[in-house]
Amino acid sequence: MGDSPFSPDRRQLLQTLGALLLATACCPTPLPCPKDGSKAKANVPVPQGPLVVAPPESVGMSADRLNDVFARLERRVSDDLFPGFTAMVVRHGKIVGQAAFGKKARSGNEPMTLDTIFDLESMSKVVATAIAAIVLVERGKLKLDDTVVRWLPDFTGPGKDAVTVRDMLRYSAGLPIDNQFFDMPAEEIWRKMAQTPLASPPGKTVEYSDLTYRLLGRVIESASGTRLDVFCRENIWTPLGMTDTMYNPPKEIWPRVAATGPNLRRKDILRGVVQDDQDFELGGVVGCDGVFSTAKDLAVFAQMLLAGGIYNGKRILSEELTVALVSNQTPFVDKAHTDTSQLTNLLSTPKGYGFEISTQRFSPVGMRFSQNSYGKTGGAGTFMWVDPQRMLFGILLTNHGLPVPFDEPGWDKMLQHVGPNEFFDGLINAITDE
Repeated sequence: MGDSPFSPDRRQLLQTLGALLLATACCPTPLPCPKDGSKAKANVPVPQGPLVVAPPESVGMSADRLNDVFARLERRVSDDLFPGFTAMVVRHGKIVGQAAFGKKARSGNEPMTLDTIFDLESMSKVVATAIAAIVLVERGKLKLDDTVVRWLPDFTGPGKDAVTVRDMLRYSAGLPIDNQFFDMPAEEIWRKMAQTPLASPPGKTVEYSDLTYRLLGRVIESASGTRLDVFCRENIWTPLGMTDTMYNPPKEIWPRVAATGPNLRRKDILRGVVQDDQDFELGGVVGCDGVFSTAKDLAVFAQMLLAGGIYNGKRILSEELTVALVSNQTPFVDKAHTDTSQLTNLLSTPKGYGFEISTQRFSPVGMRFSQNSYGKTGGAGTFMWVDPQRMLFGILLTNHGLPVPFDEPGWDKMLQHVGPNEFFDGLINAITDE
């Protein structure tokens, strides 16, 4: 009881990252000046939706090259690297490529479809938790500089009275990557998590942490007076028309859900339930994992971000706060000293409020997206990345499943199998107007 399934090496890696230097922050505008040689399109308004299907050539992309991108994904499925995928490519507000291939479950024959629902795992941090927190900030119900203990009285221990909501949002709270507990009542688990000692001083380093975002979800519930899933559905997903985005999909739609698993505690194929064992133990509605969604719904979400917080006449956030959400909020972190492997890229490089910021070495988005690009990776093999300079984004959802055990070799293997860098590099290669 109380043992963590995460390897000691992974936790030690997070806690011993070392001193970090000052980094250059991202440009605080939706369409900043490019720093990588890509051509800016001056005074081109960002479409505000709805998304429409159009030929790739209408937005300066090649249909043949996009077909090659999808064919490479199909080859990976045929090589049995993962069961299946759904992918979508959007530029200038137009869906110019979409594909589904493979199987919804490794052990079955149900074909993957464009409306397949996937376990997003850590993409939940941005699709639900981070944006929910910023919505509450905009409404004056939460402040970025509020101390966490104000909202979570059990959040006690040396140095923890200085941890703020801002620190949690940008992964600088100083908490370890996780502290998992099982076989006890949920409220006892939450209490023990809240009392976890800091691994480092807050506001000094990036320490990517599921534990931090689990507790941030509780902060949101305390500040809003409602459950995290209810708040997100009523204030974000439903207004945007994201009707296939949810926690805990009901059993009647499980046939649409791509299966993952097994995991350390649950040895069977998992379908319609979050793969992470701790989050399943807590009921599936948590701040770090648990959201299920489709490529189309995520494309709507990404287009809303790209357009500065508005989609199809529904404003979710002000433009200012939307830009803050996806901009570098950790100027104390130096990319050169933290972007040293695929795992340290996730754990330690500069972050926005929940979002990962593109880097030029080990980012899963590859090396060709603009330097102001942003996105999020889900540990079961799901990816959403936005290049605001090119008004381009790609969604790649697979049912690869969480690496078991979740350690550095497992993380590297998942990325190698799914090939997100090849996918996103291929999108840039398909552009013909630069």
